[in-house]
Amino acid sequence: MKSTLAKRLAIGLSIVATLASLPASFAAGFKDDCAPGTADGPGIWANLWNYPEPAQAEEYCRGLKEHGIRNLFIQTSRSNTPAINSPEKLGPLIETCHRHGIRVIAWSFSELIDPDSDAEKMIQAALFTSANGEHIDGIAPDLEKNLEAWRIEKYAKHIRAKLGANYPMMAVVYSPLNRCFEVARIPWQLLAKYFDSIAPMVYWNSKYQKIEPYSYTVETIQKIRQLTRRPDIEIHCIGDGMGTTAESIQQFLRACRTAEATGVSLYPNQKATPEQMKTISRCPDYLPANGKFRLAAFREFMNAGLLSEPQGKDPSKSVARRDFYRLVVAHLHPALSAGHEAKARLPALRKLPTPVECKEAGPVEAYGILVGLGLVADMTDMCSIESILDAPIFSEEAVQLLAAVVEFDHKRNVIEHGSKGKLRMDRWLVPSAQAEVVPIRANNSKPLNYLDVSQMVLQTSSALR
Repeated sequence: MKSTLAKRLAIGLSIVATLASLPASFAAGFKDDCAPGTADGPGIWANLWNYPEPAQAEEYCRGLKEHGIRNLFIQTSRSNTPAINSPEKLGPLIETCHRHGIRVIAWSFSELIDPDSDAEKMIQAALFTSANGEHIDGIAPDLEKNLEAWRIEKYAKHIRAKLGANYPMMAVVYSPLNRCFEVARIPWQLLAKYFDSIAPMVYWNSKYQKIEPYSYTVETIQKIRQLTRRPDIEIHCIGDGMGTTAESIQQFLRACRTAEATGVSLYPNQKATPEQMKTISRCPDYLPANGKFRLAAFREFMNAGLLSEPQGKDPSKSVARRDFYRLVVAHLHPALSAGHEAKARLPALRKLPTPVECKEAGPVEAYGILVGLGLVADMTDMCSIESILDAPIFSEEAVQLLAAVVEFDHKRNVIEHGSKGKLRMDRWLVPSAQAEVVPIRANNSKPLNYLDVSQMVLQTSSALR
């Protein structure tokens, strides 16, 4: 039978070694203030003229579910139509989608000639009620014309005043790389202020130039983060479904994974082809299902000052040891530190840092704490401290360190609270077997990025509770 320690280690390793999907409730007490249901998971867009008839709604929604579609973006209006263009079709569609676990997001082509009138159309869509009391799950205004800042702000403030600060809203806009003249007018920081997520139209079948989907998508995501000045902004990329093949859509999905988009969808020409639906169904192979959780963890750590802002405001960039060590020590300090009373009771533990020392530690101090506790090997005889801390962190080293923290926490608790067996202090004080020298040179694996380490550290703190 496994020992308690072995069981704890197995739990800790399984948590930090896998970047698997977990519900937000796993991290009790963790604040995720992102609006739900507007950016995560794959989606398909439908226009006013291709709603399924009520009699076909069941078959239509079953087909979406079979392909893993989690969001149906359904057009409810344009600036020159009623707010709900086809209420007799919309109600049954919402109800059927919900039975299959599919969110329904209303969108409208808002020309913003009259921002208040366009805003009312979106508000009425949000308040629409089906025959059995079902509602839309969020709204996604399509903003392509008259994009002056005052119009955008008047429009968004009107909606927020009626629906509240927490109602899910997504801004559909051009890619900042698009050559359309309206792009220069987009007030990116205003969009980030009023909308929960930004959905760029990443259409690579351009009439201006031949565009390669992968680089175009990656650069679009990176540019939006720079323009909004928000490394934590949610980005849901709308892929080009107008005559595109599986190969180009796969490049698009791969780019969304590389740049860490939160969600993806396709805007088809009339109706998505079987080839396109089959390709988009592979979305989970590219994007983690818990993209919102990872982004929220990163946001929490960055806002708390435990992670520095990434280079280029891009959390998909690799994270250095200096940032990782500091995050581990500052956030996991309950497992690594002891107050004055604990030190007085346990003279052998007097070298444990205090919580304040952990919370206020810079990168060099954090490295010193981890070395002093035997959780990280001292490599200063091999290279300079700056070289050590500037090196990227890879998954093997990160997992070893976080597993060592779990083990350390267990041993400290055994000493403080007692156990049935005796634990030899000389063995406890020997540096952990995890504290082995990890080469600074890169290996074949991919360095961890800011979202990776945010998720891993947050999940480890949950394992320590």
